[in-house]
Amino acid sequence: MPVVIMPVRTLHEGREWPGDEKAVARFLGGDLTAFDLIVRQYSGMIFALASRLVGPWEAEEVVQETFLRAWRGLESFRGDASLKTWLYTIALNRAKARQGTLARMRKVFVSPRVNPEDDQPWPGDEAPDPAASPEEQAVALEQRANLRKAIRNLPEEFRHAVVLRDLEGLSYDDIARVLNVPIGTVRSRIARGRAALVEELS
Repeated sequence: MPVVIMPVRTLHEGREWPGDEKAVARFLGGDLTAFDLIVRQYSGMIFALASRLVGPWEAEEVVQETFLRAWRGLESFRGDASLKTWLYTIALNRAKARQGTLARMRKVFVSPRVNPEDDQPWPGDEAPDPAASPEEQAVALEQRANLRKAIRNLPEEFRHAVVLRDLEGLSYDDIARVLNVPIGTVRSRIARGRAALVEELS
């Protein structure tokens, strides 16, 4: 399969995105360059999601694993959900597996009081307002770091729902497909996750 290189642009230079259906059909028809288009269309989104779940240092591994599995399993894509939702489902499962591995490693090698990922910006984080004073910029950076830490401290089921809705912008229907739970459960997890964030940040 094509190597996933980060960072990437949304579209391949000189090529237009043909849309999910045509890209998948071309790949399944033997046009391997169509998978390169899929990677370039969606790898930035997958990297952003993975960064928010396992941190930017581990996100590239999740991206690589996601597209390797997509390459091997694209024949199983039926179009019941969007290609993005299908890829997010794979990425979430790979991130969960990665989190388990990282948690076991941290118990052995890292003090539980230290988590350098809390200070790492997420993809999409805006730079501090250059018009703001140094004190205001410092406060803004601290608030973002606190939010990242608070989200990481959420129970996994709440964290995934909140990240997919509030940071990735997925619809409730799509989140239900990614998490494989009823939409009522999605709404409950998002509400409870948001409430927990408010309590921790207050």
